[in-house]
Amino acid sequence: MNPIVPIIMALGAILFLAGIIVYTRLGVLRINHIKLRGKEYKLWQFVVVTVGSGVALIMSSVLIQKHVPYQPETDSQSSQPMISGNLKYELESILSNMNINKEAMMTSINRFQVEYQEASQRGDKNTMDLLILEMAYRVRTELQNQGYSENQIEREVERIVNVLKQQPKK
Repeated sequence: MNPIVPIIMALGAILFLAGIIVYTRLGVLRINHIKLRGKEYKLWQFVVVTVGSGVALIMSSVLIQKHVPYQPETDSQSSQPMISGNLKYELESILSNMNINKEAMMTSINRFQVEYQEASQRGDKNTMDLLILEMAYRVRTELQNQGYSENQIEREVERIVNVLKQQPKK
């Protein structure tokens, strides 16, 4: 929910209720004129303006919620992949032994870590398995492009996937 919506809605409700309360209170006392800021208003004008403004604010808050999308800023700490120093060193040493495109692979590994961590926090086993399969496919494809043998590809894929699965959970 957009953070401005409850504020606008509360102001609208306050204006609406103020108009109704003033109308009932002054109606019972049979007062037909209200003096505000040196100007004199008829009771019905004051009520129409306050109640109408309250309804307009409430409706605008509903329309804001409907038509203005709101994406809260994600916590910078939660978007950063959490991997311990030992695992990071092991992963970098595995990748440095292979002659693959390191920037592209590190980008996909970082994305994998963030998504895997989110899926792990939600307990979404299917997503976690799909992410592992996707990462294994990416590594396998890179190694096939380098001309590695099938046995060596499977060993390296297994090593990288095992390191990535060991990331600590929040």
